Amino acid sequence: MLAGALLWQPAVSFAEESPVIEPGPWAVTMWGAWGTDGNIDDIPGVVSDFENTWLAGIGLTREIGHMGDNFVWEVEAITVRHFGEQRHWEGDLALGLRWTDPFWTGSLAVSTGISMASRLPVLEERIDPPARKLLQFLGIEAAFSSKTNPAHELVLRLHHRSSAYGLYGVDSGGSNFVAVGYRRRF
Repeated sequence: MLAGALLWQPAVSFAEESPVIEPGPWAVTMWGAWGTDGNIDDIPGVVSDFENTWLAGIGLTREIGHMGDNFVWEVEAITVRHFGEQRHWEGDLALGLRWTDPFWTGSLAVSTGISMASRLPVLEERIDPPARKLLQFLGIEAAFSSKTNPAHELVLRLHHRSSAYGLYGVDSGGSNFVAVGYRRRF
């Protein structure tokens, strides 16, 4: 993540020389993530260990409403490919709420919905069985942009699948991935 942040600064400087592009209601996000063996309340890499599993994802987001001046409702459709110990596809559909006025130029968001795996996830079966193809999706995210070019964002995200305390027919199961990515708003 540190390397991504250091690489982000020259990209922001280059982008600041271009004309300002005002963000619209749509966004495309691409990210890569590394899986952990911990629960959602464990700090990845500190309380939990990183595993031999990664994912690459792309998401399409659309703003669907506003709540006051600083909150935006959005819907996101995500496609993910898992690599390493796990080799399957995942599709997620989520409703999110984004805070657009934190103390930095960017936003904070949380989204939740459904997550469908193309086959039983090996990591979830090994670490927190029983695994299920259909589980709850939760995304927690911080996005960073420049004031002069807010349509381009660096994204840090926790990508979480779980049984949602028994909502999906089991009391346990799920996984966590720490993601870094890029978003383009239009």
